[in-house]
Amino acid sequence: MADAKYLINVDFFEISRIHLNPEKYDIDARCQTGLKNHEAGGTVLATEEEAFSYLRNEKILTLNNKPVKNLQRCKLCSSKQDYTL
Repeated sequence: MADAKYLINVDFFEISRIHLNPEKYDIDARCQTGLKNHEAGGTVLATEEEAFSYLRNEKILTLNNKPVKNLQRCKLCSSKQDYTL
């Protein structure tokens, strides 16, 4: 997705976090944006509009037909100027 500003690291067992897309932005090296165990989740690319809708529960993010209910902003990425959620 060319306009994907955010990468969502889905983890069904812990917290799912919205990061800046590391393909487009310089992110903190401590951010865990890599693929997770398939059972635990995975990654989803999202536009700013989509990510904002997921945070506000206006849309439901799903991965492998499971709803993601534990979504929050990445504390490291959200301190960056480009992070506008």
